[in-house]
Amino acid sequence: METFFDAKNHPKIRLVVGGARQTNLLEAILDTGFDGYLSLPISIAVTLGIELITIIPVEYADGRRSQELVFSVIVNLDGKEETVPTTLTAGAEALVGTSLFAGYVLKLNFPKQVIHLEKIL
Repeated sequence: METFFDAKNHPKIRLVVGGARQTNLLEAILDTGFDGYLSLPISIAVTLGIELITIIPVEYADGRRSQELVFSVIVNLDGKEETVPTTLTAGAEALVGTSLFAGYVLKLNFPKQVIHLEKIL
């Protein structure tokens, strides 16, 4: 997994993600305000051929409530494949949430443009 800051100063990570149709290398924003695992743009989800697993109620930061479709996506983390619940977004950017990195220490150094991601043993 490669981490980096993009031109807009967003902390990002490159992940290999897969579904029934194919596997892709994905660039996703590390979103510490998102407590889920992964949120994919609809166009990427369709290309991967991911499977719907459930529908859950959600509440957004602005207080809105809704129902979210949750899909199953395979993610390669440190050479090991894990299946994670994934939501969809109408936006163009994929997001990685805090649940995906629950077993890691994440340090973001914005002034130096350095991201440190270390697996806890």
